[in-house]
Formats: sequence, C-alpha cells, structure tokens
Amino acid sequence: METLIQRLVTNPHDAEALAYAHRAGEQDPRSYAMLLERVGSSTADPSYAAHWLSEAANVWSTTIGDAHHAARTLMIAIDKDPTQRTAAERLAQLYRDKGDQKALVALLERLVKALTPLLFERPEVRAQLSTLHEELGRLWSEPPLSRPERALENWRRLAELDPHNVYAIYAAREMLKAQQQYAEAIPYFAMEQALIDDPDRRLALLRDEADIRRRAGDLAGSTVALRNARAFLPHDVGLIQALGVAIVDRIEAGEPVPQPERDEAAELFVALAETYDGEYGYSYSVYALRAAPGHDRAMQLADHYAKQLGRAAELRPRYLAYLQVNPAGFMAAEARKRASVLPPPPRLPSVPSPTGAAVASTRAPSVPPGSGAAPPRQPSAPPSGVAPSPAVAASAAERGEPAVAAFAPASSLAAPPDAPAPELGAPAPHAGAASAQAAPSSAAPPEARGGAALPDAPQPPSEEQAELRRPQPLARLREVLKADPANPDALEQAEEQLRQKRSFAELRDILLRRRASPRRPSSAGRRSCAR
Repeated sequence: METLIQRLVTNPHDAEALAYAHRAGEQDPRSYAMLLERVGSSTADPSYAAHWLSEAANVWSTTIGDAHHAARTLMIAIDKDPTQRTAAERLAQLYRDKGDQKALVALLERLVKALTPLLFERPEVRAQLSTLHEELGRLWSEPPLSRPERALENWRRLAELDPHNVYAIYAAREMLKAQQQYAEAIPYFAMEQALIDDPDRRLALLRDEADIRRRAGDLAGSTVALRNARAFLPHDVGLIQALGVAIVDRIEAGEPVPQPERDEAAELFVALAETYDGEYGYSYSVYALRAAPGHDRAMQLADHYAKQLGRAAELRPRYLAYLQVNPAGFMAAEARKRASVLPPPPRLPSVPSPTGAAVASTRAPSVPPGSGAAPPRQPSAPPSGVAPSPAVAASAAERGEPAVAAFAPASSLAAPPDAPAPELGAPAPHAGAASAQAAPSSAAPPEARGGAALPDAPQPPSEEQAELRRPQPLARLREVLKADPANPDALEQAEEQLRQKRSFAELRDILLRRRASPRRPSSAGRRSCAR
C-alpha cells in the first residue's frame, strides 16, 4: 500500500499503479477511498491534490454512502485548490440534495472569498466568480434566507464582473428601487439600454428612469428621459403630459429652466387644451400658464374654459401674472376686467403754455378810468370754435387772465349767476371789466357781487376742489385722476398714499404725471399764497 501511494504521489499518471489501485477498490471500497485520501494529502501540487481528494470523496459518497465523510474530504480539496471546480460543485450538490441552504451559502461565500484575490492573476476565475455570485444572489433573495441587502451585494458584484448580464443589471436596479436608493439605481438604466434593441423595452426603461430620477430629485434628468421616450411615441398623451409636468415642476422648484424649455411646456399643454375640453382643457391651459404666464393662447383657453365651468374667480392669480408679464397682450383687456385691475394711465397730451401777450397783460398796471392814458394791450381771444383745456383755463383764472378764464368749466371757475355767457369769436372785453366779472365768487354775499374786484384775493374753491382738500381714499383719487390727470390735489394725495404703501410702480406713474402736468398749485400751495 505504501509503495503504491509513493508511486502515485511521484507520478500521478502511473498507469500500472492506477490499475492496481482500481482493482483493489472493487474488492474493498473503503480501503480504496482511504488510499486516494492519502495520495491527495501527500501530493504537493494543489491541482493534483484536489483531484485525488475529490475522487476519494466520490467513493465515500456514492459507493460507501458516507456523505459526511465525503463533504469533509471535499472541503479539504477546496482548501488545496479553490479553482478546482469539480470539488466545489460536488460539495455544493451534496448540500442541495440535503436541503441545507445555510451550509450551501457558507460554501459559496467561502469560495468567493478564496477566488476574489486571484481575479487579476487568472482570468478564467472571472467566470467561476460570476456563477457563484449569481447563485448567492438568488439564495439570499428567496426564502428561507430572504436577506435583500445581501442579495443586492451579490447582484451588484455580478453586474460589475459581467456587464452583459442583463438579469444581474435588472435585479440590482430593482432591489435598489425597493430599498429607495434611487440615485444609486439610475446608472443601471443606461447599462441595460446599451444591451437591448427592443423598442418597447427601451420605452418602458425610459419611463421608469424618468420616474426614478424624479424621486431622486433629478428633475432635469427626468425631463431628458421623457423627451427621449417621446422619440418612440411622439403622440402619446401620457408622455406629453408627463414631459410638460416635469418642466413645470422644475420652474416652480426654482430651477433656472431655459426659456426654450418653458415655451416647449407651454406649447405642449396648449396643444392638449385644444384637443380636450371641460375640466381637462381647463387644467391643461392652467398648466400652460404656469410654464409661460404671458402666453396669449393659453390665457385665452383658460379664460374660455373657466367661464364654461364657472371657475373664473380661481383664475385671478393667472390674470395678474399674465398682466405682469404681457401687459399689452391679446387678452390684456379681458384680464384686467376679470382681475379688477385698472388699465395703465394714458399718455398725457402736451398743454401749450400761455401766450406772451396774455402774460404781459397780467403784469401790466391797471389804468384808472378817465386818466387819459392809453389802455393796456389786451390779449387776443382764442380762435373761434376752440376752447382751452380746463387746466389752462383754471390756471388763467387764478392769474387773472379773463380772456382764457371765460372758457373755464363750472368746476374750475365759478361765474356769477347773472353774468351773460360770452360768445365764441366775440372780441375780448376790457381788462378792468373782465376782472370785475371774474372776481366775485358764487360763495360771496349778494351785495358783494356788484363791487370792485380785489386782484390779490384768492378764488374760493368749488365743491369738488373743497372735497379734494380733505384726505381721500386711494380708489377715489384714481377716479379723479382718470377724469382729470393733472389735478394737483389728487396727484399730491395719491403720491403721499402710494409712498406709504410702497407701491413704487404706480408711484412712478404719478411722479411722471406731476412732472408732465401744467404748473397748477395744489390746495396747500394756494393756502400758502393766500396767507
């Protein structure tokens, strides 16, 4: 026996020694198994040692029926040479037949640990490692073990070892999604996209990728995935809606979304709003306005559907946003009406300044009656059929210009009840007489109306002017300025209130209007002059 062992250790291919050992094994299988074990333990070469030990384990298992002894022998063979697949497969099969999954997992993980350092030295190990990780991934995923984190570890490792293994990529991605590790799952979409050609599968992957990127907070990446998915189904309503919503979510999240993408979302929703009516059309048009608040067609559709559904009041924020972005747009008038917003102030016409002759007449000294001196030069009357503006007439009345004051409206200049109305084109009256007619106030006592006029006495205000001297609400001031854009009292009070409310946009218009209006003293200015 010892001689036979030495011959097989020295020369594993000794045919005579092998034939003798085989004949001895037929007569005494146990002695034959022990002989093979001793040859394997004494052989220095790892591969040959693992071979002899594996054959001994086979005798113990199949011929003798001692599975426990066979497993122990196979484990020694694996320790001798982990790359020897025969020993590993036989031991794994023993555990499978026995139903001992824990022992099987322990064996496979032991093999992985032994083979991983050899990966870069022996390329053939890669295939063996891939097989081990695949089986470990399945065992950890299923009962009775059910350890998803351990299964994920093996699927990810398998995807790294074999980038063309579609199932490993799919399994790793799905487990990452199940554990809500969305950011780590994203790269596996591109890995599978590179391996498949089926359009339906690629479309499904792009839809899934868009959803996972959105969950991971990558809204821009979700938009790109949905846009790529539309290349397969350009007219799919679900994809169109999802793409538009993704862009709107980015806008409302404060991302710097480029204007072309905003316009793209608006056009997508407008197309849907033109296709579907009712609640769907209303929702689509509102989403278009969320993407581009100044879009004319979107505003028109939203207004149309809101009126149909009786939901116009809900659109007030959209009307205001539309006016802010597109104040001169197609729907601006309707938006102002619905949002109860006043139109922008009109451009004020330029008011001509008084003629030099009129100014000179106010500065010339009055000549006493009967003094023999030449009467002062009178200003010429206005052309026939043309009346000066109320602002010029009121200003002229305050300066004592009767030729212009004769055309002042009743709200600007109060004339005596018994004074005859001047005829258009009639020659201007004498300065002294005109001053005497203009000086008496309707508020003066009846006996004072026939007396001489005092040139320096201020004109008492009309009821409207007296009302404006008291503080007025801003809405009332807006109405007054709409009728008389140059009213100094209204401008002054509006400026004060707007400064307090910090409404700088409207305050700017008021300041520009005061600057462009003719110089008419306010009530405060007239009171100071009177003093």
